[in-house]
This record gives sequence, C-alpha cells and structure tokens, in this order.
Amino acid sequence: MVSRWGLRSAVVLILALLVLPASSGVALAHYAGGLAPSASRCEIRAVDPPVTGLQVKVIEAGARLEIDNRTGATVDVLPEPGTDRLREPTISPGDSARWSDRRIVAAAQAPDPPDHRRAWAIPLRVGSQTVTIHGEQVWPPPPPAGLWWLVTGLAALVAGVIGLLAVRRRWAAVALGVATLAIAAAHVIHLLGSTGVLPPDQSVPATILGFAGPAIAAWPLGLIGPWLAISGHPSGSLVCGLFGALLLLFSVPDVTSFFYAVLPFGWSPDLDRVATALVVGGGFGLFVTGILALRAMARATPPDAELAPTAD
Repeated sequence: MVSRWGLRSAVVLILALLVLPASSGVALAHYAGGLAPSASRCEIRAVDPPVTGLQVKVIEAGARLEIDNRTGATVDVLPEPGTDRLREPTISPGDSARWSDRRIVAAAQAPDPPDHRRAWAIPLRVGSQTVTIHGEQVWPPPPPAGLWWLVTGLAALVAGVIGLLAVRRRWAAVALGVATLAIAAAHVIHLLGSTGVLPPDQSVPATILGFAGPAIAAWPLGLIGPWLAISGHPSGSLVCGLFGALLLLFSVPDVTSFFYAVLPFGWSPDLDRVATALVVGGGFGLFVTGILALRAMARATPPDAELAPTAD
C-alpha cells in the first residue's frame, strides 16, 4: 500500500527528534559566547577610593568584568592572598581587559543566602595606590516556570489546531503560513537578544551564525514553508512541519530560561521567555502539522492495484 510511505516518513521525523540530539552535540542552551542562564547576577557597588580614568563594569550578563584604564598608570588586578595568579590581568595605560574573576565565580556558586545578597571585593593596584572594587552577587526571585510552560502548551495547541485545519481549509493554510513566520520571528528575536550581552567589538553576524549552530538548517524552510502555504501549494503544511520539527529539535534546551532569573539576553528576560515558548511550543505544533500533512497525502494517494490471480 502506498499509505506506508506516509507512515515511514512520519517515523523518519520522529526518529530525527529522538536521535539527532545525541549525535549532533547540541549545546545545553543557545546563547551567545557560551553563556547560560543563572540564578544570580553580579553588581558593582563602588570603587574605593574613586580613581579618575578608571572604569569598571560588568559584561556578558555577569560572566566577566571589564576594566578600561585611562588613569595614566598601570592597573594590576591582585589575586586572593596566598593564591597564585590565575586570570587576573595587568592593564597598561590606555588599554582595557576582560576577565572572569574567581571571587565572583565562588560567590555565584555558593548557596543563596537568606538576604539574597553576597558581598565580594577585588583589590587593585593603580600605580602605587591600592583600590578595591566592591560588589555583590544578587539572587532575584525565580520566574514562574509553570506559567511559561502553560504559554508553551498554548502555543503548541494553537499551532496544532491551525495545522489540523490547514490540511483541508484554504484560509487555515494562510494562517499556518503566518503562524510559521511568527515562530521564525521569535527565533530571530532570541538570537538577536542573546548577542546584546556581548562586547561591542564582537561581530554580530558571525556570532549569530556561531551560536545558532545546527538550527541554521531550518532557516530556509522557515521562508519556503510559509510561501508555499500562503500560495495554496499542497506541500506547504508539510514544509512548515519540517521547519517546526527542526526548530523544536535545536531549541528545546532553551527552556532552561523558564527556571532561572538571570538570562544572557540584551533585552527583557520575559521577552526571551516569550520567544522561547513560541519557538518550542509552536515548533511542536508545526511538527504535529507535518504528521497530519503526511497522513492526508497518504490518504489522497490511491492504493497500489492488487495483483490479479493467475489462471491454473
């Protein structure tokens, strides 16, 4: 029976979702620079005493500090007493440096204190003067993960219902194309926002391509599928389904943003969570749409003619 082709195609899609994560080395979360969501954030409170021309700031969502040295003297970041120098830089006049300080890392890895704040201090030597960077590791309230899972489920339901109707209704096929474009736009928002925490000297296009990783394979389908669906082509639902399957496959790890308060995202963290919910939930709904499209195509194909019995 030709209907077996539809069944086999569906099996291929399902196996892709199950097997490819183990074979493709998908990262735990797709954020720029290898950054990941965190329960706490790093904040600088003061530089004591203030030094003219010495600028210190937190970059990369708290992963590193940056010193811009316009003091006219060498700035030396001192290690903890009794320890060897590790990443602590020495910054010449007119230069800048970025580094991950182990004192901040230790503060972030320690349990959340009762007041949700833990102080840290980093000593510097500016010329012959001793200066201290005072800061805190702060634990904001975690996001309501259940709410974001609900949004994800609603996105999956809406995309799935539109996909179910699109198999037989022309207007629903147009709606499916628009929904697919909206899901693709949410993916773009996640990519662009994630680059917003990187230093300005980083190449944005190269960074996007780098941390998008295998999801790049879905991008052409995110344009072709909506075009076919809106134009009424029978394969539009199937291509949109393939786009959703690939996007779901490579975006599922991003749901970690539902559990952590601090995200490596240049805009509002809730905007990133909305984008993730649309991509993951909507991607699942599109994946279901692809299965429904395969079934419809199999039913529309006449079965193979049975062989007539031969005469004795």
